[in-house]
Amino acid sequence: MEKNTIILFNPMPVEHPVAIQNKMTTSLQVPLVNVPLSLLALGRMIGDEYDVKIINAVVDNDYKRNIIDASKNALCLAVSSMTCYQISDGIDVCKAVKELYPELPVIWGGYHPSTEPVQTLNNPYIDIVIRGQGEIPFKEAVGKIKKKESLNGIRSISYKEGGRIIENPGQEFKALDSFPPIQYDMIDIERHVKGYKFADRCIDYYSSMGCAAGCDFCSEPLFCGRRWSGLCAETVVSELEYLAKTYNIDTFMIRDSDFFINVKRVKEICRLLIGKNPGLRLTSVNGRMEQLSRMDDEVWGLLRKAGIHEIFIGFESGLQEALDAMNKGANTGQIKMCIDKCIEHDIDIRGSFMVGIPGMDAKEEVTRTFEEINKIISAYGKMGKLKHMDILLSFFTPYPHTKLYEASVKNGLKPLNTLEDWGDFDQFDFKAPWFSQEYFDITRDFRAGMPMNSGCGFEKWCRFYEGIVKRLERI
Repeated sequence: MEKNTIILFNPMPVEHPVAIQNKMTTSLQVPLVNVPLSLLALGRMIGDEYDVKIINAVVDNDYKRNIIDASKNALCLAVSSMTCYQISDGIDVCKAVKELYPELPVIWGGYHPSTEPVQTLNNPYIDIVIRGQGEIPFKEAVGKIKKKESLNGIRSISYKEGGRIIENPGQEFKALDSFPPIQYDMIDIERHVKGYKFADRCIDYYSSMGCAAGCDFCSEPLFCGRRWSGLCAETVVSELEYLAKTYNIDTFMIRDSDFFINVKRVKEICRLLIGKNPGLRLTSVNGRMEQLSRMDDEVWGLLRKAGIHEIFIGFESGLQEALDAMNKGANTGQIKMCIDKCIEHDIDIRGSFMVGIPGMDAKEEVTRTFEEINKIISAYGKMGKLKHMDILLSFFTPYPHTKLYEASVKNGLKPLNTLEDWGDFDQFDFKAPWFSQEYFDITRDFRAGMPMNSGCGFEKWCRFYEGIVKRLERI
């Protein structure tokens, strides 16, 4: 029988399906039901030629067994993985598949394999790595596998051949509009629809790819080479309208790494949405605080009218020294500027912070970050609008080949040299050797007590925060 099935697999991002049961909004500790956009991006390139099976661990029960069953007549198995528990889950599934079908080609792509291709290929259950944008190299690799030909010459591919690892040259960053549209009908949409804050039917969408920033803690610059490409405004609005009508969607969670990089494009998208008035909400729309703080009131006024109900901002730290160490290109004063603009224009805020940057004075870093978070909570709490803000607080996590990974090793981190090592640490509660247990514990307690996690009211929060401040003073 001719093998024509391509399996695309998105492993679990955390070991447990839900870490916090009663959550008002979302948090880093809860793996949101997500549309596997990276797999759909691959599937759109081959869907007309092959039987594509997309398996998403977050929504698919007994996914390991389903993959094993599908592997019997598969041409290849492709896995997308970030630097997190996805690695462990992905290895576990690939091992089970290879034990039964050792000749089945296994392809890995995504952030971690892209930054560590040789390390990834040193795993015995992985045969091929696609680095960076996967659409074109994946299609070409599948074609070669089908014909049982060598992968030699396919750009951005690393692979095993004759007992050695071969790394082909990379490819140029491709414009997003050079690819076919994402085909959402390749998955069961109903299993990927989620409730989110004030939305009943929300799914994920991205309108751009890449990021031009060079933050030293982030894998994105390594993945995309600090390149960015966005769909034109007309395409974005047309796709949103189609998806909303086809699947009865009222809200889109925008998964762009930087939606606001091209302000002219943002204005065009907003004006088209305002003109068409489709009644859609756009949430978790990602922007950088140095960009947002410079936007004029004309743009801010358009955002809310166009249906942008929430902006996601990586504030990262309340300590300027930490922001400088991250190469954020921002200052702490811009935190308040962004909050004030969001409040003025009735846009919800979703902000992220982290503590534990190597080389920082832990007490000052934690204290200043807690202070900034409290200011945000207080700004919304005094208005009785706590449900209109969400704060994500995590611990700094070193990612491979970033400058802050190198700084982490200098500060006592044991180097992670194997793929298994990278899949065996806690992406969300990473305990750095330079960050004391006292500060680690108080950060977790502070996070658990925040209104969006505990469900407490503003007055109770104020009392809780006073206690945290006293604890910090005693450390």
